[in-house]
Amino acid sequence: MIQLLLGLGLIGYVSLVLMISISVWVGVARCIAWRQPILETQPAPVARWGLLDIFGGTLGFLVLANLFVSPYLSGEPTSMEELTTSQRIGAMWGQIMAQSLVCLGIFILIMIRGGLTLVTGESWAGFRKDVIIGIATFCALCVPVILIQVVIAQFVEYKHELITMLMESPTPAIIVPVLVSAVLVAPLTEEFAFRLLLQGWMEELFSARYRSVSEVLIGRFGLPWREQRDSQPDHEFAALAEPLPHLEVGSAEPAYPYRPSLMIVPIFFSSVIFALLHYGQGAAPIPLFFLALGLGYVYQKRRTIVPSLVVHMMLNGQSMLLLLLQIFFGEELQAPPV
Repeated sequence: MIQLLLGLGLIGYVSLVLMISISVWVGVARCIAWRQPILETQPAPVARWGLLDIFGGTLGFLVLANLFVSPYLSGEPTSMEELTTSQRIGAMWGQIMAQSLVCLGIFILIMIRGGLTLVTGESWAGFRKDVIIGIATFCALCVPVILIQVVIAQFVEYKHELITMLMESPTPAIIVPVLVSAVLVAPLTEEFAFRLLLQGWMEELFSARYRSVSEVLIGRFGLPWREQRDSQPDHEFAALAEPLPHLEVGSAEPAYPYRPSLMIVPIFFSSVIFALLHYGQGAAPIPLFFLALGLGYVYQKRRTIVPSLVVHMMLNGQSMLLLLLQIFFGEELQAPPV
């Protein structure tokens, strides 16, 4: 009876995701045909951090990961498969602690540099809109990403240490840290690192808004410079709405007044790095690259990580849910990459 209810629930869930996905992609095609933006670019404070901040965050994670994880590794560095269950649990919580501290450090950095709205959005109403955009983006990206993963899995086996641990030992002591890591900590860490720090910094670099080499390296200090946001129209997700006539933005400056054609470079570069850091998980870097392209586009347009964070958490949560259903109920379910 439980399997029947779960099966019906999955059918309903898949049908809903497919319907929303089709609606979004139809809207995207319509926007392209009408030569309208899929998402309106929102003005936002410029990125006020520098290249050294990115290196510092990376180094900080490596140091903290070694500090919190190494006590659970005996002898030479080993893979998770070679550790005992207690070592795996300790190593996972250690990595969660390291990632959480790095996220806290990045958040404090962004707040001090005047970029808090890049994390939280401009207002509660804007935050709700960004969540809705994130859900729509999740449905739009979920289907093609899973299809790519399924096709590639026919040639290259998908591997992930978290999935291996769950399959081998699906106990609460393993399930809890895996869920915390995959659904909460990993999306936060990766969105902070790749969308906010790396892509945000590169967007300022390629739009020529850094004024000196010192700003490129150490960032900006003082009060943040902001666009004339009050005169910028606040549109909804254009791909979900009826086509709108071309709207003039008055005297407001565009979000990227210089070299707008180069704005694809930060998205592409950060997506490549994001995918390569998942090397060793079979062919996962390929679908994750296309996922990151979508996340980078949404971040660049909305100027907050809220939508991309919603997508990341939902996709990883879906993966974990399908995996747990496969483990406990024996369903032949294919978990997409996390």
